[in-house]
Amino acid sequence: MQIDRRLPFLALLLFLILQGCTTTTKVTPPEALELAAEIRLQIELMVESGDYAGAAGLLESSAKQSNSPMREWLMLEAAEYWLKAGDQAMSLTLVEQLQPSDSDSDFNLKLRMLRTEIAVLEGDIEQALDLMEPPPGPDAPLVLRQHYHRNMAEIFRLSGNLLESARELDVLDLLLESDIEARLASQQLLVQTLATMTDTALALLQPQPPATLIGWMELAKVIKLQISDPTELSSQFAIWRDRFPQHPALQELLASYLEQRGLSSEDHIAILLPRSGPYAKVAAAVRDGFMAAWYQQPATQRPILQFYDSSELKNTLPIYQQAILQGAKMIVGPLNKDAVKMLLSLELLDHPILALNQVDDPDLTHPNLFQFGLAPEDEAHQVAERAWLEGHRTALILTPSGQWGQRLAESFRDRWEALGGQVMEQQRYNPKENDFSVPIRMLLNINESEARIHALKKLMGRSLESETRARRDADFIFLGARAQKGRQLRPQLKFFHAGGIPILSTSHIYTGVAQAEMDRDLGNISFVDTPWLLEESQGGPLSRNNLEKLIPGVKGRYARLYAMGIDSYNLLTQLQQLQTQPGRLFSGKSGTLYLDNRNRLHRLLAWADMERGLASISGYAPRLAQPSTNLQPTINPSQSESLPIERKGLPPITDHDLSRPGGPR
Repeated sequence: MQIDRRLPFLALLLFLILQGCTTTTKVTPPEALELAAEIRLQIELMVESGDYAGAAGLLESSAKQSNSPMREWLMLEAAEYWLKAGDQAMSLTLVEQLQPSDSDSDFNLKLRMLRTEIAVLEGDIEQALDLMEPPPGPDAPLVLRQHYHRNMAEIFRLSGNLLESARELDVLDLLLESDIEARLASQQLLVQTLATMTDTALALLQPQPPATLIGWMELAKVIKLQISDPTELSSQFAIWRDRFPQHPALQELLASYLEQRGLSSEDHIAILLPRSGPYAKVAAAVRDGFMAAWYQQPATQRPILQFYDSSELKNTLPIYQQAILQGAKMIVGPLNKDAVKMLLSLELLDHPILALNQVDDPDLTHPNLFQFGLAPEDEAHQVAERAWLEGHRTALILTPSGQWGQRLAESFRDRWEALGGQVMEQQRYNPKENDFSVPIRMLLNINESEARIHALKKLMGRSLESETRARRDADFIFLGARAQKGRQLRPQLKFFHAGGIPILSTSHIYTGVAQAEMDRDLGNISFVDTPWLLEESQGGPLSRNNLEKLIPGVKGRYARLYAMGIDSYNLLTQLQQLQTQPGRLFSGKSGTLYLDNRNRLHRLLAWADMERGLASISGYAPRLAQPSTNLQPTINPSQSESLPIERKGLPPITDHDLSRPGGPR
């Protein structure tokens, strides 16, 4: 099944469901009801070659010529392969023709699990959970119990509950004891699931027994340190193993991390960043973050770095060619969006390029050029997804006029309506002004309320004691604003009786610097942001608190760019795996990163609450959404049941993009 990875994280999770669950558990009838050997061989050859539609068609034909219960078993198997072929409609048609058996519990369980996977594809997570009840008993075939827990793990991930997903994978691990290959894949997914959570969540959500899950959480924290020195990483694994000597983590799992090739002294990296011009300060922050990560590598293993001044757009191609001639094997940059377009226009790009911006043209792609930035669109998508999970269905949109505000509003609206949500009103404010009463009154229907009062006074011919009120048909407000304007907008919204409506926003609402007195005017606002900013003491030597001793600017206006610089260095050894393994995640400082099919890097962000002027990791607990025929959710897996974490969002130095003052456009 070809899934467009431009969709956020749900597409990746569905990919895992379809490629993981249904491939490992074949819905085949018992041996007593098996097809003739030559037909079964033909079906198996089709499946091995990837011709799932052909296999499904042959199974359907065989079903028509068979009697019960053989007919039902073959139809069920055909439905499975139609689903794997990407034809959800054909699969659903067959499933709807099947009824539970009065005597075959195995058939009923397999039918339920296939219906579950279809419900997941339709975005109906609540129905999927209902279909998985009751769980199979201990006497059920092992393969069915494995299938059940694998499905439950994915459903919990889709509903944003990473901790419960990990619990299911922990149970699954015990059931896969005799299949080392499947067990290793499951353990890798378990660690990856927990590594998506912030360190704060891993610390606060320590479960009760089984102790194995605590061990998995502690192992995920080691992985998240991104130790590039194999000797140091091996030492950390040894310390972990001493703490959990009986833990079931396979030695092959630990070895897979030790074998991941890091950068070495033989590698030559060219960094294309401007030294002057409007993006010089932005570039300096990215560079300092990059260098901080470089210094964490042992001196004898550090790659060769060569910096090139890319201040002039016209020099992009000559600089690129010069870097290659001087031995560069990898390139980081450029920062300017037009410069990235220029490189994408080249037919031959022999060496990997990690560009520090993203282009808007979907046709401009190259397998060797990876686009990394801080895109506000991803943040808007994540806001829509959280609101949907919280049970909200109607939204108000308030964003600034101009290109950035338009991009933010359109991205939120597109995602919100795709989920099945409704936008009740959308307004823009002029960020150059300080009085926003006009757009706020229109957003809240204050004008209509006043008009009704005026009409009533005129009808009755006398004065009335009355009070205008804000609309009551909206569940929340999506607010696009930078911190300075947010501090002005929030009190004015409260003045017009909207103080009780939840407000969700993007990282732009927070400067990244604790300013309790100034940010007190923001009131209670929830927003997505770079986890590195919200967990200042976490992350070892590259934590924000530790780096502040060497680079005071990490707590300044360009704080998010330092995190991006750190990730830019650490990503260089991960790009190939991210590209060749759909669904693979990389736990970075700027978020949990993944790659789409246009070679664009997206990041999953942390949720934060602003309370009494201080931002902190959110205590948000997502609720399962009500079923909707329009639901196509990308659930934020960055949230656990009690504490949300960073989700499949993104970071381009596009115009927060670094359209934050001083950012590239």
